[in-house]
Order: sequence, then structure tokens, then C-alpha cells
Amino acid sequence: MKKHIEEESQESLNTEMLAALSKLTRAGFLLLIVLILLFWQNYSSFLGSKNDAEQAVQTALPVLSPTAQKGKDLFKNNCAACHNRDMKSNLTGPALGGVQERWAAYPRSDLYQWIRNSQALIDAGHPRAQELWNKWKPVIMTPSSSLKDEDIEAILAYVEAQNLAR
Repeated sequence: MKKHIEEESQESLNTEMLAALSKLTRAGFLLLIVLILLFWQNYSSFLGSKNDAEQAVQTALPVLSPTAQKGKDLFKNNCAACHNRDMKSNLTGPALGGVQERWAAYPRSDLYQWIRNSQALIDAGHPRAQELWNKWKPVIMTPSSSLKDEDIEAILAYVEAQNLAR
């Protein structure tokens, strides 16, 4: 009889445990769903929509005019090896941001001549060329004699756009 009572007690305990486990499982499942929904809502608002991300990238990058876009390509091919793309930091050569202002006291053709063949302008004793040479020597700027005036203007437009954007 004692054994029968123990078995009934054990069976009752097992039934109660199964009922409690069933309730806990349902509650746990519901809690898991709520947590997933809350996480998803916060995660989605953190990331924003794809359009928001694309808009942020477009806002961060300057919109280049066709002339500046041409200048970008010319800059990569003729200037980027020595001049920093951020236009604010020196590299092998000086930062180019504000270059037009630094040459404003001289005819624009002097800046063109400097870009095409800096050493010739230094040898001619040009004051700005001498100043740059004294600061940067013995680094000699690579001649770019094949650049036309419109190419140089395109590079300067790109430099200005990049300098203002950063």
C-alpha cells in the first residue's frame, strides 16, 4: 500500500511538473517572440532603410560637375601619386586644397606653367616657385607638359570640390 501511495504521489508530481513545464514553455515561447519583435524593430530603426543609407552616402560624397569629374580622372593619373586625395594633408607633395588662393597674387598662366613644368618656373626665379622649392626641395614635381589649359582647369575644379567637401 505504501508503494502504491508513493507511485500515486510520484505520478501526481510528474503530472504537475509536466503542466508547469508546458506553461513555462508557452510563456518562454511568447517571451522569445516578443524579444525578437523588439530586437527587429530597434535593429531596423538603427540601420534605417536602404534608401536612407544610400542617401547618407550620396550626401557624404560631393556631387561633381562634369568638369570636376574629368579632373578626378586626370588627378588620379597625374597627381595622386604625390598629392593626398583629401586635399588637406601633405604627402610627397603639398596639400592641394586652397592652391588657387595661394597662387592668386600671380597670373593664372603662372599656375598652369607651374603644373606643367615646375622646375622651369623655379629656374626662371618666379617668387612663388622659389618659395615652394625652398620648402619642398629636393622633391621635384613631375612635369605634366601634356596637360592642356582645360585639363588643368578640370583638375583645379576637382581639387576645389574635394577640398570643400571634406
